[in-house]
Amino acid sequence: MRIKSLLFLLLLNTLSASGFVAMAQEYRVLTYNVHHCNPPAQKGVIATDSIAAVIQKSGADIVLLQEVDYKSNRVQGADQPLELSRKSGLQYYRFFRAIDLPGGEYGVMILSRYPITSSTHYPLPAIDKGEQRVIGIVEVKPEGEEEICVACTHLDLPKGIREAQVAFIDSLLGKKERLIFGGDLNASPETPEIKFLLERYTSTSEIFQHTFPNINPEVCIDYIFTRKTKSTKILSHKVLENIPYSDHLPVVAEIRL
Repeated sequence: MRIKSLLFLLLLNTLSASGFVAMAQEYRVLTYNVHHCNPPAQKGVIATDSIAAVIQKSGADIVLLQEVDYKSNRVQGADQPLELSRKSGLQYYRFFRAIDLPGGEYGVMILSRYPITSSTHYPLPAIDKGEQRVIGIVEVKPEGEEEICVACTHLDLPKGIREAQVAFIDSLLGKKERLIFGGDLNASPETPEIKFLLERYTSTSEIFQHTFPNINPEVCIDYIFTRKTKSTKILSHKVLENIPYSDHLPVVAEIRL
């Protein structure tokens, strides 16, 4: 019996090395609009340490952040992407500029526990004289696993343009097999743009707990999505309540790919 067990383990290892056996892996993902690390009740205060502590305490492997500033005057010239990476302990990151601000830039970013092997970003469709929005896309490579496509975005406020923005995002991500994406979509679950995404992707929650504002939240506008496949499973989804460091609440989900 012992010989048979050893032979089975040897065969399993051989198949895994050859790519015939795919082992499921679990990932904890956080999305958070951080309001340039400014607690809304404290004008002028920049709480980078507090935002980083929320990220670290969540145990997230992959983090999608919106409203991050890079060396702007309103954050006293701070390199928030670098600071959030260092202070959260997630050493791999990419910042994606959306617009210029006095002294610096403003946009979205992705933090990762795993090496980032490639990155790109695209401007989203915009209305005339509207604020430019972007989607940032990276490939991350967990050790011993296939790459994962991770994307972060922040959709515009006018409802008319968001449908065009999600259609454009779908054109970029629609064929990605191992996929995690999300962000602040500025749209509630019953809107056409969110229904469009729910038809094509799996939300990490079917019960849309409110995420905005951070005190007495009234609406869900922050989401995490993944590919609709039989092998993908949502293990948990949670809105972290009573977090005062932004006007949004963070959302954490566990996904098995």
